[in-house]
Order: sequence, then C-alpha cells, then structure tokens
Amino acid sequence: MKSQRIELAIIHGIRFILVTPDKSNTDKYPLYCIEYFYNGRQYKVKEGVKAIYTKYLEQIQALNSVNKKRLLLCNLFESKLRDLVKPIGIYIPSSEATLNVQTKVTEAFIKFFEYHVKRHQLGEIKDIYNYTERNKKVKAFIDRHFANLSLADLNANIWIDYRSYLKKWGLGNSTINLQMVYVKGFYIWLNQIQELPINNHANKLKKLDITQQQPKFNEIKQSLFIEFFEVVKSNERYLRLHLMARLVAENTLRPIQVLNIQVKQVDLADKTITVFDAKGKKWRKIIISEVVTRLIQKIYENTIKAERLIESEDYIIGFHNQTKQRKIFTQTMFRERILLPFKEDYPQFAHILIYDFKHTSITKALKVNSVYEVQKRAGHSKVTTTQIYDRSDNISSPITVEELNQIK
Repeated sequence: MKSQRIELAIIHGIRFILVTPDKSNTDKYPLYCIEYFYNGRQYKVKEGVKAIYTKYLEQIQALNSVNKKRLLLCNLFESKLRDLVKPIGIYIPSSEATLNVQTKVTEAFIKFFEYHVKRHQLGEIKDIYNYTERNKKVKAFIDRHFANLSLADLNANIWIDYRSYLKKWGLGNSTINLQMVYVKGFYIWLNQIQELPINNHANKLKKLDITQQQPKFNEIKQSLFIEFFEVVKSNERYLRLHLMARLVAENTLRPIQVLNIQVKQVDLADKTITVFDAKGKKWRKIIISEVVTRLIQKIYENTIKAERLIESEDYIIGFHNQTKQRKIFTQTMFRERILLPFKEDYPQFAHILIYDFKHTSITKALKVNSVYEVQKRAGHSKVTTTQIYDRSDNISSPITVEELNQIK
C-alpha cells in the first residue's frame, strides 16, 4: 500500500480525499494530492498539498488525541478546499436553494441526497453507503427515462416503471422494496421538509408480494460448508474472508456488522467484541472463538509488519490483510475485491452468499437449542423472526402421565 487516504470533507455531495504516501512508500517522488470526483471525472490537485501536510506533521507532534489531529488537519486544508469548491459551486445547485413543483426530479434527488449527507456529517445517521447506492440507482433511472420531468409531473406509473427497471437488472424483491422505501422517503422529505403540495405516489404502491420472494433461510449443504472453511483456512490470502465467514457463522452477525467492527470494540484478552445492532438500535457483547481470536491477532501482526500503528478507530477488515484506517471497507469493496475473486478460483461456491452462513448457523442451531437461546445469539428482537429458520418437522413427542407425575 503506497498511499494512505484521508477524507477531508464532503461538500455539495462531493467527497474530498487527501492522498499522502504511506510509511512503507519508497518512491523518490511520492504523491501528495487532494482527490475528488465531479461530473464523472477524477481530479487530482497537487499544488501546495505537500507543504500543508508537512506543516500538519510538525504541529501534531505534541498532540495525542486522534480527534484533535483530525480537526487540525481539516482546519489546515480548509482554505484549500474553499478554493476548489468555488468553481464547482457554479455548476452544482445549492442544497439551500428553494424547491418548487417545477423543479426537475433529477435535481430534487440531488438535493435529497445532500440532505442525507448533512445528516451523516451531524451524526444523525451512522452510514451514508446505503443512501449513496440507492440514490445512484434512482437517479440513473430518472436521468435515462425522465430527464426533463418536473416534480409536478410525477405519478405512480413512473414508480411502477422503476420497479420493472430494477427487476430487469436482476435485483431481488427485498432489494427492490428497499429502493421503494427510499423513494417514499423522498416524498416525505418533499412534503414535510420542503413543504411542497405533492401526492405521495410511492405510498399507493404495495410492496411486492412477500410470498413470491425466495425463502430467507438459504442453508448451505453440509459438504460445501465444511469444504469452504477448509479452503479459506489453508491460504492466508483468504484471511479476511475467513474472519468474515467465521463471525457470520459462529456469532450470526450480519456482514455489515463485521465490516463496522473497529479495534476499540475488540477485547482479545477477554475474547469478546462489542457490536452494534442497527435493527435493534442497541449494543451487545459477543464471545468469540479461539479461531476468530487468532485471525484478528494475525491481522494485527500484519499491520505492524507493514510498519503501521494500530489505532482504536481502525477497522479490523481492511486492505492486504491489515486493519483499515478510519474509513469502513464497504460491502461493495468486499464483494468485488475479496469475494468475487475467491469464487472465480473456486466456482463450487459461486452460488453461496456470505449471508447464507448466518442462515445456515441459525437453522442448524435450532435443531439442538431452544428457539429463545438461538434468538438471543442471533440478536433478533422478536422470536417470530427466529422461528422463520425452524425447519424441523411439525411433530412432537408426548409427555406421559407418569412423567408428568414426576414434575413437582
């Protein structure tokens, strides 16, 4: 890893990243720049960046707080970012501008996303990734089919077409339903925040019939389950995949929960991790196995070998079997950089999703544990959710009168 990337700010929905050489970089002229994407193009601004960063390194020598270092870095680059934003601001509609019913739908979605970015910056929402992906999909659809459509021209048929458009891309019904939830949120924002008199067309559309969806319990065959873990433990190249699959299978975490785990949440001495359950909106502590403990220790060792300090804000799933500094390793990155190459090497696992390890774990556990024990382990707020995975035959044995007499 030749460079480290630090997010400086998100302005008008554009993410400004500071790129500086990593400690292991031996290049004669290493790269110092501010990188950002605008109008489909990547820009790299180098002028003056090294000087500002060198000044920052001098000033942080007396600072121990990560937050203070971060604040200092952003303050030093504030004027530089302001100069970069000035020409961009001419073309990007301001999120403070007033909307009206004649505003184009595509422009309204830009402002809707900017609203969520601000909420993310204020800490009102934990992760902006899902909003980014959903906004990208709906905006691509509007740009392609209804580029000149105004808010006044919106109707329910447009969203019926949108669902068909998503279906053609091969998306599952549950994913499509989440896209429609995003559209419904757009209408709520228009009505309640922007105070526009627009009918909520998305509310008229029923969710896709849940009976037509694939069952949520996708149990992996025993032979493939065993083979998978034999393969990933045999090659350190698959260290992160092994750790991910173990935590999902052994502790029934969701993949996004694993990606969100930071060093400060891990207690290797106690063999526990404190994880946040976004659905239940609460923290809970899980006990990890010896194998998971060793895998995390190995990731820490690799980080130190790369001459990098392990900080409390680092994520345990990162690049090159090391921890990742500050910014989360997204689900898309994990799928494209880790999971898909693995499946190309081992096509027998092509149909298996990481989430399937959670389904398999709960299904198997219900065969030997009570539903309430499994519910607690799975982090389900309702026992009815856990019962979805109960594949046992609807047959019960009797308790004889004699046995009942023994119960006092």
